[in-house]
Amino acid sequence: MALYGASVYQERNNESNIRYDFLGKDSEVFAVGDVVTVASGVAKVAGATDVVAGVAVKAATMGNPNDTVYPGYKPAEDTTFLMGTNADLTDNETDGGTFYKLTGTTGAMLVDVTSGVQTTTSRIVEIVKVDPRGLGGSGAGSGLRECLVRFVKTLYNNVGGPA
Repeated sequence: MALYGASVYQERNNESNIRYDFLGKDSEVFAVGDVVTVASGVAKVAGATDVVAGVAVKAATMGNPNDTVYPGYKPAEDTTFLMGTNADLTDNETDGGTFYKLTGTTGAMLVDVTSGVQTTTSRIVEIVKVDPRGLGGSGAGSGLRECLVRFVKTLYNNVGGPA
């Protein structure tokens, strides 16, 4: 079974610091685990190379217009997330410390291994560990399709280049 979206795996301070800082974009749909960005002052599901605010913590559909709903998200800084990939990684020696962008939409976000390692402003996640749950195997649903990531292009810590 494929792993979609991101879920907290480890955080530095073990706090449940869920944030509700930004109104949701009109008509936007958030699924648990969707990567969230902020554009023009509103929260929306992140695209492949958007700056990351965090990860959605509950499903929500914004109204049109949306003047009242602030979708909750877990901030990306100082947190390691478990994510799935769209192709097999190799191993920790080869892939640890490499950077990738994202792919997918609401409810189906993945690390984009198919597009290759990113070396410019498209660096969104850094691979921390491959197959962290020790599943083994290869192909869809295997350990080589799961990894721990750290978001590197975030609202407050942007090592991937300018937003």
